[in-house]
Amino acid sequence: MVSRRISKNSRGFLINIKKMYKAILFDMVGPLLVKRSDYVSDGTVEVAENLFSADALEKESQLIEKIVDKYCKVEKVWSELLPQLKKKYKLGVINNGASVTVPFFKSKHPFDRYFDIFLNSDEEKMSKPDAGIYLLACEKLGVLPQDCVFIDDLAENVEGAKALGMTGIVYTNYDILISQLTELKII
Repeated sequence: MVSRRISKNSRGFLINIKKMYKAILFDMVGPLLVKRSDYVSDGTVEVAENLFSADALEKESQLIEKIVDKYCKVEKVWSELLPQLKKKYKLGVINNGASVTVPFFKSKHPFDRYFDIFLNSDEEKMSKPDAGIYLLACEKLGVLPQDCVFIDDLAENVEGAKALGMTGIVYTNYDILISQLTELKII
């Protein structure tokens, strides 16, 4: 909850600053869900994810289920990290993707158990790294950007959050994430 940082005051003296975090925001694919290790592409899913509009996907529930089935939970994040974070922080997801897949992902994974908000770029008509989607997340959680940590596997999305004053973490793997959250005194 508290992170300490060393900074200079107006006279140039080093001072210890306490940083209080109130919310942790996650990207969905990367930190929370990853492509299954046994996933074998037949090309259809990738085409659908990248080319089809939400309207076209809506008519194809089997294809949507294939898209959702492509991903599995990052187990330690869901079994160890999220329960721990949920006790102290407001949690949110900011996902860039087709809104039609959201109910399928939510039925397969317990997002509602851990997350206070789930923002989808398609539904909100704005996407990361646009400032608007981060500010909307803050508004819905009742926090300021500087009260948030944002975790995403894409550096450009993390930079978008940092430009607003959020603390940003580029997700690479679970162990490094735990180390970074420990350094920030979040866990």
